[in-house]
Amino acid sequence: MARKTESDKGQRQARPFRLPLFFHIYLSLMAVSLITGILIWLSSNFIMQTYIAYECENRISNAVNSCQSFAEAFRNSLTAESGTEEQIRTNLLNSIVSSSDLSNEASIVLFEDDVSGQGFNVLWPTASYSVSTRNRAEKYLDTIIENMAKTNAISSNDTRSTLVDGNLVYFKFINVEYASSASQDESEFDQYYLLIYIDTSSYYNFTTAINVAIFRAIIVAVLASAVISIIVASPLFFSTRKLSKFAVRVGKGDFTPVKGHIMSRELSNLGVSMNMMASKLEQSDIEQKTFFQNASHELRTPLMSIQGYAEGIKYDIFDDNEKNNAVDVIISETTRLSNLVENLLSISKMDMSRSGTYTVKKTIIDVQELSEDIVARVRGNFLHDGKELVTDIKAGNSYICANENDILRMLENIFSNCNRYARKIVEFSVYKVKDRIYFEISDDGPGISEEVLPTIFDRFAKGSDGKHGIGLALAQAIAWEHDGAISADNKPEGGARFTIALPIIKPKMQLSRRNNEG
Repeated sequence: MARKTESDKGQRQARPFRLPLFFHIYLSLMAVSLITGILIWLSSNFIMQTYIAYECENRISNAVNSCQSFAEAFRNSLTAESGTEEQIRTNLLNSIVSSSDLSNEASIVLFEDDVSGQGFNVLWPTASYSVSTRNRAEKYLDTIIENMAKTNAISSNDTRSTLVDGNLVYFKFINVEYASSASQDESEFDQYYLLIYIDTSSYYNFTTAINVAIFRAIIVAVLASAVISIIVASPLFFSTRKLSKFAVRVGKGDFTPVKGHIMSRELSNLGVSMNMMASKLEQSDIEQKTFFQNASHELRTPLMSIQGYAEGIKYDIFDDNEKNNAVDVIISETTRLSNLVENLLSISKMDMSRSGTYTVKKTIIDVQELSEDIVARVRGNFLHDGKELVTDIKAGNSYICANENDILRMLENIFSNCNRYARKIVEFSVYKVKDRIYFEISDDGPGISEEVLPTIFDRFAKGSDGKHGIGLALAQAIAWEHDGAISADNKPEGGARFTIALPIIKPKMQLSRRNNEG
């Protein structure tokens, strides 16, 4: 017992690891959530970057247009009497402060290129306007000039971008040109410029906020996926567990059908199919046990007769005449036993064929020749018993695809049954109706009783003078194996009638099968 337990433990430990149903659903939902979140994140970042670039360039363009209008107006306002450089600078600052044309879509810095060589000097915004704004303007101007000096950014007409304190800044320079009086030297005047820039940090801060919201949504989706997975998987888990336990019970021989609600249409259909399977297995199990009991009984009866008469001969219980009778009984019972075993093997072969574990070999058979052959085989039995066999064979040029030995055995069993109950005549007719060939065998006996008729083709079902109850069951199994049918009824004038219908093979199928066999 200990060895068996250790073996069972070893088998359980050898099982490969399998994820529960909950994890399969959770991983699927989590993967969908992550993929959706990542796609939204990539799309939003791409859209935001494209939008930021477009928006900044558009705003820079609007600001440039307004500044150029301002610069044009300032140049036109200068005359020969405009005064000194200091006066011009003062007028320029006053124009900026009082101008209503300058756009507020971008930050504007007015600075001069000092002719003294001291670099750039920020004129606007002034410290009096806002110290923080002026300091910020100086920092942006110095950083942009430092980063873009090699590209001559001041003389460029394009909108550029650079990083200031890690933030992307779009900018453009405008030269504020003006004409001085003829009496003055232009080299004595400073050069004035406007820096127009946009700091995109507010845009990217908004983008960062969106990304944070997206990541939070992903986390919430992942957590929600776990809850949804539990809710969805629970009914499926309990339903599959119920079906699994039911399958284990069926394996142990308990065919009680599964009951209760089963989640989902597919699992419900599976439950119905498993109940039908259990019902058929239970019926098959009962039939198998009944079959073995009946077969054991049918085998034991002739064996007991053979054993009894054999022992009587061995111990000289019988005289000479009785010994001859005993030998005849032994031979008769041996023949009966042999026929029973052959029928059992044949019906077992038909069962295996229906289950798919055995293939019955079939060939093209001429129905006319088959009918004449079976008549030649059984005619001797009728002559021996003093009965007449009347035949009416009208098969014509018909062929069937069948196993010849099985068809002959099927017909022999029916002939044997009719010969046993016939008084004088057994009729055998063969005819064709549409795509089927019919074998009809009838007798002039008492017919089949109403009690026996519904179960006449059941295994071990016997009439009043029946032998072992296998012959007709085998005949039905052979007919089914060949896609045919068999029926039994009583003729109006009296006597039993058996009708077998088998499909006729078409000419094209005949040629195809012959070519394949060749």
